[in-house]
Amino acid sequence: MQPRENELVDYPVVRYDSSKNDFVDDHKFTSIECPLEIYLNGEKLITSFCSPGDQEDLIVGILAQMGKINSIDDIISLHNDGFTAKVTTKAIEPQPRKQLNKEIKFNAKDILKCADKLLGELAATHNITNGVHSGVIFDGKVVDGQDDRALEDKILVFREDIGRHNVFDKLYGWALRNNVDITDKIIVFSGRCSCEMMMKLGRMGITSVAAKSVPTTLSINIAKKLGITLVARMAPGSFCIYTNPERIIL
Repeated sequence: MQPRENELVDYPVVRYDSSKNDFVDDHKFTSIECPLEIYLNGEKLITSFCSPGDQEDLIVGILAQMGKINSIDDIISLHNDGFTAKVTTKAIEPQPRKQLNKEIKFNAKDILKCADKLLGELAATHNITNGVHSGVIFDGKVVDGQDDRALEDKILVFREDIGRHNVFDKLYGWALRNNVDITDKIIVFSGRCSCEMMMKLGRMGITSVAAKSVPTTLSINIAKKLGITLVARMAPGSFCIYTNPERIIL
């Protein structure tokens, strides 16, 4: 997978080379960050600092996370020019927190294979800039003890952004825009799941997350409270399950 040209720039730098004890002219690819002002029903809602790609997914995900919409059908109109988004929505009733699926199971080896593909082939922009986070919605549930689908068929969507919170919002927005039920899916993520990230997962109805980096104590406690399976410390050939391990099987 090639990096998106509209999400990075080739920037001139002066690099110090210790082997020569000298400064040399060089260039490095740098991730683009832009402000996106979101107006809801004529009033400014929030300014999101984000990557320029997949912004409509981000907008929809943010609105859902903030409780401004329950589904994509609640949006009457959405206009976005890359810097300003104007959204009109219907009046909605608050909905209770989604109940997590307790019966869903995921295969440990499948999670590792998905992580390898995410952190290797899919995360092309990060490999060049070291400046973005990425994640996928992985349909890796095991049905009747088996799943013969190819790995590519189980990765429903890939999203990346300079902000790790934005990655989750983009994935959520994509699911809402495409009417995809994600309550039986797992998110595989390149970064660290903080307490705010776990709360986002709870609002999304996601049962499980597999993150590359280490979690915090508060994120572990929230995962326990919400009933989310938290996998972290993803490494070649291994990972650690911090909470609700019964969803991960051999």
